[in-house]
Amino acid sequence: MERSKENGLDPKMHDEPPHGDAPERGQWSGKFDFLMSMIAYAVGLGVGIGNVVISFMCIAYFCVIVSWALYYVIASFNFTFPWETCANYWNNRTNCITGKETIQELARIKASALRLKLTTQTSVEQYWENRVLQQSDDIAEFGGIQWELFGLMVVAWLIVYFALWKGITEARKFVYFCALFPYFLIAVLLIRGLTLPGAGTGIYYYLKPNITRLMGTQVWMDAGTQVFYSYGVGFGTLIALGSHNKFHHNCVRDAIAMCFINGSTSILAGFAIFSVLGYMSVTAGKDIADIVKPGVGLAFLVYPEVASNLPVMRQFFAVLFFLMITILGLDSQVCMVEGLFTAIEDRFPILRRHKKTSLGLTCLFFFLLSIPMVTKSGAHWLTIVDAYGASGYALLFVVFWEVVGIAHGIGN
Repeated sequence: MERSKENGLDPKMHDEPPHGDAPERGQWSGKFDFLMSMIAYAVGLGVGIGNVVISFMCIAYFCVIVSWALYYVIASFNFTFPWETCANYWNNRTNCITGKETIQELARIKASALRLKLTTQTSVEQYWENRVLQQSDDIAEFGGIQWELFGLMVVAWLIVYFALWKGITEARKFVYFCALFPYFLIAVLLIRGLTLPGAGTGIYYYLKPNITRLMGTQVWMDAGTQVFYSYGVGFGTLIALGSHNKFHHNCVRDAIAMCFINGSTSILAGFAIFSVLGYMSVTAGKDIADIVKPGVGLAFLVYPEVASNLPVMRQFFAVLFFLMITILGLDSQVCMVEGLFTAIEDRFPILRRHKKTSLGLTCLFFFLLSIPMVTKSGAHWLTIVDAYGASGYALLFVVFWEVVGIAHGIGN
């Protein structure tokens, strides 16, 4: 007893009931409350880690896509686009077509390709695979680094670092520009697209529903993933950015505004893109479904071909489009790095004293991690990371449990 008192502990404190104005300690109101709270805590902790992992995967390759866009921005300044002819050293003239051949020339090329068991490729495809990516046939064939993409990726990471190194208050200037300038670019592309022949065909294809496709699970998987990407849900970035607000900030208002603005922007961008696809469909004599090819590099296959066939101001619109892709990519990367770095700082508060150094090391780590994706087999690696690490089932799984954690944990 005496030892207890010497240590500042009085056993009577544990025997006597609370008295006076001291409030009683709260109790669980139901027998399942404690169990559900533990589950919600575990789910919430797992969701938080899952958000970080998803962001980790995206950050690892997003600057690679930015490097592709920068490559095309530079190439678009040429009077003759490097992707519109088959006379370059990277072209295989046996199976290369530009889309401007006569019927006889096209038949001859197809016959030559058939003899060699090759499929015909457009000059745009060969420029993308053989010049930009210098892509190997197999994922195991690294084939060395594509140094031009490597250098452009260095530039992209330097922009990301200097956009964030002074903190969120300085980063907002960069974000303002990246958020508003693409609207100007989309407006210009939309006006130009609507004036092209065949624009109505593309818009009709865009708005016409295909009920039979809705029966497939993959369509819903792709649509759900795209919605999460579009709104930034499941990456933890929005939560990290929101943590910089005041405690009583009206987040509901911001969420409604963001959903409305983002949804409207997506619809508007759809009109801009599909009006151009309609033009491609009419000029090439193909169905739009045959023009659009799936994959991460879709924009780098579709728009160069569009730019090659524009009657006037080809260079201007090509630079404008790829500059928009660059800015949007950098904006997304800056926000994701800020979200991840905020999570790291919250876990290790001491890093706030050395923000510039720790941020630099974080950017350096992800830069080194992305180097394999600018090798000759880099596109194969990027496709795998994108499909299985940062989208699809992984993203849907994390978002599902995030909803469960919020609705049945925080909500109760």
